[in-house]
Amino acid sequence: MPRIREVIHLIAQLGGFLARKGDGEPDVKSLWLSIQRWRDFVSGVEHMREIRHVM
Repeated sequence: MPRIREVIHLIAQLGGFLARKGDGEPDVKSLWLSIQRWRDFVSGVEHMREIRHVM
């Protein structure tokens, strides 16, 4: 089971956080960008499901 810190680092990597040894903790901007990327992904999946039902 990953620790919460590890999960935050994994999520922040979607927003550009590199998670190198000396980088410290992710900032708000990288977490925000990660959330936006997740929203885009979910929107795309929903769109593909709608298209599949139409065909």
